[in-house]
Amino acid sequence: MSRSFQDKVLSEILPRVQKPGQYAGGEWNVIVKDPTSVDLRFALAFPDTYAIGMSHLGLKILYHMINAREDVSAERVFAPWTDMEEELRKRTLPLFSLESFTPLSDFDVIGFSMQYELCFTNVLNMLELGGVPLLASDRALGDPIVLAGGSLSLAMEPMAPFFDAVLVGDAEDVLGDILDAIIDWKRSSLPRRALQEKLAHLPGIYIPSFYEVSYRDDGTIARIRNIEPAPAKVRKTTTADIENAPFPTRPIVPNVEVVHDRINIEIMRGCPNLCRFCQAVQHYRPVKYRSIEKILSLCEETYSNTGYEEISLTSLSTADYPGIENLIAAIDYQFNSRKVNVSLPSLRVGEQLRKLPNLTSSVRKAGLTMAPEAATDRLREVIGKPIRNIDLLEGCAAAYRAGYRLIKFYFLIGCPTETEADLKALVDLINEASLLRKKISGKRAQINASISSHIPKPHTPFQWEKMNTREELWAKQEYLLSRKKSSQLRFKFHDVDVSYLEAVFSRGDRRLAAALLKARERGIRMDAWRECFDIQAWEEVFRETNLDPDFYALRGRKTDEVLPWNMIELEIPSSYLLKEKARALKSVSAP
Repeated sequence: MSRSFQDKVLSEILPRVQKPGQYAGGEWNVIVKDPTSVDLRFALAFPDTYAIGMSHLGLKILYHMINAREDVSAERVFAPWTDMEEELRKRTLPLFSLESFTPLSDFDVIGFSMQYELCFTNVLNMLELGGVPLLASDRALGDPIVLAGGSLSLAMEPMAPFFDAVLVGDAEDVLGDILDAIIDWKRSSLPRRALQEKLAHLPGIYIPSFYEVSYRDDGTIARIRNIEPAPAKVRKTTTADIENAPFPTRPIVPNVEVVHDRINIEIMRGCPNLCRFCQAVQHYRPVKYRSIEKILSLCEETYSNTGYEEISLTSLSTADYPGIENLIAAIDYQFNSRKVNVSLPSLRVGEQLRKLPNLTSSVRKAGLTMAPEAATDRLREVIGKPIRNIDLLEGCAAAYRAGYRLIKFYFLIGCPTETEADLKALVDLINEASLLRKKISGKRAQINASISSHIPKPHTPFQWEKMNTREELWAKQEYLLSRKKSSQLRFKFHDVDVSYLEAVFSRGDRRLAAALLKARERGIRMDAWRECFDIQAWEEVFRETNLDPDFYALRGRKTDEVLPWNMIELEIPSSYLLKEKARALKSVSAP
């Protein structure tokens, strides 16, 4: 894009929008390449705001990997907030990259990181703002190749018509082959389908247009037929060696505050637990660990290149890292004199929690997070989280003695077999946890309970289960509030309407693309943000497109039903998920 475009953005538009720094680029450690010096220009697109996208480690890894190649450049594009979108549309200006202010349509490849269903509309909005045809079938030879990856790659059929290709699973071991294939195709001037055929032979590549879906009269899927050269099943890719996998030790330091403004070190990938409600466990299987020596090296390099004063040890289940206490002690020894804190996600309930007082002083002690998910031993057996209340409470007591003042619990409501007794036990449990501190220090602890609604997600043992109706979930929330015993017990409920829409799109098929297109016409976007979410607008969209959202969100599935995501194959076969479903309903823990 010309210098005049950049000047117009900086001088005319940014003074009119909130947090203009998120659109200005030029951050510390940013990589800017001469576009004439590379064979391929890749736009890393995150379909949410800069503050969310710049906190995502996966995006940083891809930025590092792509820019490590001399023949390819990677630039970032985020979903603009509503005020910025208004300014762009008012001036008929395109959505642009932060590195070079290049319009989205001028890139060779646009790769979307798909992490949350309620960002689907943002993808369409970004493509439209960038001047890129929304439907893959409408794109011509000169249009960008639109790819997708991320945790939702396991099941996002409502988005199938919009992507040319989807990478299912980890990117590290296959990204180079994808880039090489696109460069070769670009030089050949062959049709877009020729590239798709070549990509279809690579591990983990799903080409949505190479699969035909037929439906029965009752709306269920009759058959999913693959078209050559697409395989009948696309097997998820897995990074073989996380110890030596590329990692960004020179990450971009944002100009404005972001959600996770600190060093993020991935100490392990995956989770050894098999919670039956958790889709992420399936996406990141099998579990892989980095050595303590490698982690310390990554911490040191990243600290030297950024100056951050906090290190977050990230993974799906950081507490399950073997020797986590030794790791924290080693980081403390290396960084405590430099006043660098360590932050931990939720800790495992059990012996580890009782060792809390022995954890190093570098761990911040303002609050502690635990995820029991349910409050009775019986229901936790059902969902595959076999922890005991006695261990949880002993862990809370140890935390109070170690100086913690606040505890945050994560719970799910609406899980299979849940009863009123389970809900009553939830309030009783957090009340008891709060009172424990009074016995130790004379004052109740503040307990923040974050309560989400269970969604039967694809590729989990509960994928065949029905979901609670909105009315049932609202009633459960009211019940919990009615039993609250102290102002020190604080409930934060996930919006039931949001959970409902998430369920529609996470469990849905590609016919829902019509609803997404209609939503784009109506200007619906930023659904993940409370100030933009409008369930009434979505209900009108579903009526106008003759789609029944309850059919997707609430309905239980027969175990022999063809599911929309059946063409995606994971390490865990469907037969195992069926056995786990049966075990769950008998309240037997996963092995």
